[in-house]
Amino acid sequence: MNGSPSVLIGPASFMEFFVTSEDYYYGIVYATLIRFLRISAFVIALLLPSSYIALTTFHSELIPTVLLLAILNSREGIPFPAMVEALIMEFFFELLREAGIRLPRPIGSAVSIVGALVIGQAAIQSQIASPVMVIVVALTGIASFALPQYNMAIALRILRFPLMFLAASFGGLGIMVGFVLIYLHLTCLRSLGEPYLSPLAPLRARKLRDSLFVPPRRPMRSGFRKRSANGPQP
Repeated sequence: MNGSPSVLIGPASFMEFFVTSEDYYYGIVYATLIRFLRISAFVIALLLPSSYIALTTFHSELIPTVLLLAILNSREGIPFPAMVEALIMEFFFELLREAGIRLPRPIGSAVSIVGALVIGQAAIQSQIASPVMVIVVALTGIASFALPQYNMAIALRILRFPLMFLAASFGGLGIMVGFVLIYLHLTCLRSLGEPYLSPLAPLRARKLRDSLFVPPRRPMRSGFRKRSANGPQP
């Protein structure tokens, strides 16, 4: 271990990245809602920038009229298209995130928060980015922070940019194609011989209850006692 307090647990599945040990210390309803909140944060961190680019570039008729007028007013005077605008703000946000990690903890948090406020306000006043784009990038970053596993957030940071390019090129069709390709890749992965998307694909209903929902304590304890009485399983 070389003095490291961390361990690796395998096989690992996709749904385990949304589970924390604290879920089993809270109430069932609260822990289940928090778990669905993490799944929603995963979708937001992956698809929000590309969805905004696709809607404003190709599918403006899907936006309500009042909201569309607000977006057009906020983008008045912006010299860049939505794709370039999103790339600039994402670059600034990723730069601030890395700077906050490398700096000492008391300074890093202050620098990241103050830097984000200053750069966001300066970008709006200089008409480099619109207020709506700043909100989209900020919500995307907050959603990535809501994920319990940092490795999952790193994967989302990488996948977000190809989806943005597909959205800028083909609109909603490009997002759908990119999402299908990601799903096909995940279905082909295996962790120590186990399917990576298990118990979703292949569907295993008995194990699914502890993936999306937090089951009651009593059935979990009774199942554990039953397995202990039967002895180790081959």
